Amino acid sequence: MATVTTFIDETQEHVDLAGRVVGVCNTLNFATTSVSAADVVQAVKIPANAFVTRISTIVRTAEGGTCTATVGDGTTADGWDASINLNATAGTVLRSLEATDTYGIGKLYTSADTIDLTMGHATDAAKVTVVAEFAYIDR
Repeated sequence: MATVTTFIDETQEHVDLAGRVVGVCNTLNFATTSVSAADVVQAVKIPANAFVTRISTIVRTAEGGTCTATVGDGTTADGWDASINLNATAGTVLRSLEATDTYGIGKLYTSADTIDLTMGHATDAAKVTVVAEFAYIDR
């Protein structure tokens, strides 16, 4: 298992909007950077003191075969979604559910972290966009 940081770089910036909800997204193109089963892919940076209200994953290009992942963070690998299908039809939006996912109603990050996909299968064709919605708290 490897931690894949290729998709995150220092250009992802957050604008402090003093309590307003902010959306940050990052597109992961696995045709460009393939990953193995059990790899942890860092998808979106979350700053300290952010209350994350929703994480969505939008399938842009299906993998073409069985391909699943969990969505979580450095604490709980499946906190945001216990299973997403990266072979879903392009345009499919996947997101956590309040009734079934650990962070379904949101999570306060008191220190910086990343939203991660833990890959269930080797992935070399899918393209997905991961979207995080959050508000800054006590900045």
